Amino acid sequence: MNDMQQLDQIITVLREDGFKITPQRAAIVDYLLKTEDHPSAERVHKIIRKKYPMTSLSTVYKTLDLLKEKRLVNEIEVSGEARFDAHTDEHVNLVCVKCGKIDDVDEDSLMEIQNRAAKKSKYKILRSSFELFGYCGVCKSKFD
Repeated sequence: MNDMQQLDQIITVLREDGFKITPQRAAIVDYLLKTEDHPSAERVHKIIRKKYPMTSLSTVYKTLDLLKEKRLVNEIEVSGEARFDAHTDEHVNLVCVKCGKIDDVDEDSLMEIQNRAAKKSKYKILRSSFELFGYCGVCKSKFD
């Protein structure tokens, strides 16, 4: 599914649940779908204000909270800062402990691990998150 289809799908879900789709809210969702940076709310705010200067940080936080509640974005905590990811499929987040960079890695075996854990524990797993912490290639090269 491409970014435009995902945007349409998210907007449809929000509308069906009775939420108003403002240009700012749509721009926030669109930005999250297009970026691979896992931005903080402050970063989202900075980017969105370029096109919609009257957008408040509060609007960004409220939109991100709504998207989290609807499980349309994931929140990842890095060094005490919340970062957001619209890639909600099962994947691994590689987090650099030095610079805070986050990379996504699709890993099919995650579903296998999740299914085994559910079967063994008798849990019904609603969602999962998997982060690995280390040094990205740039930061690692500084130690070599």
